[in-house]
Amino acid sequence: MSDQIDDETMSAEIMEDGTIIVRGDIDIAGSPLLEITMEKQESTGTPLVLDLEKVYFIDSAGLRSLLAASRRAQENQKTIALRSVGREVHRLLEITGTTELFNIESRRD
Repeated sequence: MSDQIDDETMSAEIMEDGTIIVRGDIDIAGSPLLEITMEKQESTGTPLVLDLEKVYFIDSAGLRSLLAASRRAQENQKTIALRSVGREVHRLLEITGTTELFNIESRRD
């Protein structure tokens, strides 16, 4: 069984293994939903893993959500893993110099 939160532009689903599957745009509309989902998963104490295979757009609000989660993880001596990171997300992380804040497990092109 999974736990899913969604709106018109984005959905975030916590899978049984704890991975959060994100679909759609991580933007000003979707980032609050992503934050809720990440905080819910963080409360379990398991590592935070985001599968971004179906994310093709991220804006500054989305980046802010990821960075806030990264800060919380660092405070708890944990890391955030990003899977199936596309060019769009990876480019934003590179431009902002934040790539090293995440464990990028795999990329898609």
